[in-house]
Amino acid sequence: MSLSQLAPSVLWFVPLVLQVVIAVVMACRGLIRVFPVFFIYTVLVFSRDAILLLFPNSENRTYSYVFWWGDALAILLSLGVVVEILQHLFRPYASLRIVFAAVWILAAIAAICVLTVLALKSPKGVVNVFESIILVERTARVLQVCLLIFLISLMSRLGLVWQHYSVGIAAGFGLYAALDLVLLELRAHLHSIANATFVVLGSAAYNLAAITWAFYFLKPRAESPIQSLPSNDLAKWNDALSEQVKKWYRR
Repeated sequence: MSLSQLAPSVLWFVPLVLQVVIAVVMACRGLIRVFPVFFIYTVLVFSRDAILLLFPNSENRTYSYVFWWGDALAILLSLGVVVEILQHLFRPYASLRIVFAAVWILAAIAAICVLTVLALKSPKGVVNVFESIILVERTARVLQVCLLIFLISLMSRLGLVWQHYSVGIAAGFGLYAALDLVLLELRAHLHSIANATFVVLGSAAYNLAAITWAFYFLKPRAESPIQSLPSNDLAKWNDALSEQVKKWYRR
């Protein structure tokens, strides 16, 4: 088997294995409750790719249905991951939650407007499913890049560190989205790369995302041992508390 034939297979299997391991680690560490949408996304992508392995011929009609509808669900879940990360980060900040809600209301209105325009332009009001999926996919990629930029700009203010799971998830999606948008521009508008090259480079970009997630979720959790207990005198604290309780009862 030549390198040109081996590369697509390797790029297919690497994220397949990594995402299975990530899902298992998330289950073992109790992270499903923290990032349920990302866990569902991970399981969905693995399941879709595993099912596609059963159809060696990509021209098969069933293969096409599984790929496109699985891709549509993955895109919607990736948007859900963006919401999940922002909710997770904004939970302690009431003012940011208001801004977050306003942004998503405006985004929902914009999405409805775009779908309405597509429906009106399509013959007999029927929306082209593939065009809609591609449009939503590009929108999701832009949002994922914006999320990564937003997190980088506000990391210090939100008290985040690069080891935070939310940052790792956003970094994986953001890197993949940025590379995917560049590849789409090179293929669709500049016509600089062939379709086969586009597919291989797109798979490589997703491999980078899967490796980023694996780095965050598979690394051992650092647990610093307690070197010494605080130097507080618990007996004095107990005496002071007892005195305050006695004063309260004398009232």
